[in-house]
Amino acid sequence: MKQLRVIQVGYGTVGGAVIEQIAGHRAAWQERLQLDVLVVAFGGRGGAVCVDVEDGIDDDECRERVRQRRDGGGATRATSEWEAVISASVSHGPTIVMDAAAGDETATLNAAALEQGAGVVLSNKAPLALPLDDPRSAIMWAGARSNGRLRYEATVGAGLPVISTLHTLLDTGDEMLEISGMLSGTFGAIFSDVASGTLFSEAVRTVKEAGFTEPDPRDDLSGLDVARKALILARTTGHQVDLTGIDVRSFVPADLAEGSIDGFLDGLGRMDDEIGTMASDAEAGGGVMKYVASVDARGAVKVGLQSVSKGTVMGALTGPENVVSFRTDRYDQYPTVVSGPGAGAAVTAAGMIGDMLRLGQTVGHA
Repeated sequence: MKQLRVIQVGYGTVGGAVIEQIAGHRAAWQERLQLDVLVVAFGGRGGAVCVDVEDGIDDDECRERVRQRRDGGGATRATSEWEAVISASVSHGPTIVMDAAAGDETATLNAAALEQGAGVVLSNKAPLALPLDDPRSAIMWAGARSNGRLRYEATVGAGLPVISTLHTLLDTGDEMLEISGMLSGTFGAIFSDVASGTLFSEAVRTVKEAGFTEPDPRDDLSGLDVARKALILARTTGHQVDLTGIDVRSFVPADLAEGSIDGFLDGLGRMDDEIGTMASDAEAGGGVMKYVASVDARGAVKVGLQSVSKGTVMGALTGPENVVSFRTDRYDQYPTVVSGPGAGAAVTAAGMIGDMLRLGQTVGHA
């Protein structure tokens, strides 16, 4: 039986769910896949808080540390530097680093893991959105082929098979004509409410209260998260695109970018008339306003509001679901469509786990 060592970077909502799913399914993987998955380290961006690279960390201890983290208690001070932990783990056998952190600070350890022969699985989008001239970006994208040691299904669409579908189309020789989609559950929920007649500012409050935004909704409403997803799709298709080259429609006025969340929400009322008029105009034309990301055949990326016909898959979608349409030479008149829940800890963790299991069959040695 092959042993696979897992290093979990980021053990908050998504990372904690990864740890819990590993603990809950380890026995089944041993039987079905002949794969023994050991969590050998986990912690935050600063370093590991729990390490046992030889035998793995006990399931109960993993669960207790995650529980403490969620309750805001327990020891969280980093005790080990990540690169040393990765090196030690690789010396004991095949290793995969699971990056569920936020921000691009983990790019250095992801690149180091690849250079040391480990695999890397990401739900964190920021490292893959670094400028192309960043050496870490080159290392990561070199490993991001469909048969490479870096997997990133969960960066776009959480657990939905978006990246794997795109790789399959490209690997079989199809030519991409256009990728378009709604890649934000937050925007999906907001503009579904707006289409029903709710004021934009009220819709944002409602969606925040329902838990569909980040704690600070500006993190969603800036459009940066969607832009990163679109960038990842464009780069996967082979286009050399940087974030600076993407025109993004933000809903965060410059004077509200700083300050309290309540102040930001109070100030959004100034946008109600503009967005309400756009929604009315779309309705009059048989459409509905959606926040859409698109990548054309030349690699041009657009992210912003547009009117979408109600008769299309995107136009008919309501609530926080995601949908991605791949129009190709083979699938031109009837594009390939992937849709479903594009957010949530359980499905995002499952997307990472799927990558981990597939990569675990080939990484390292048996």
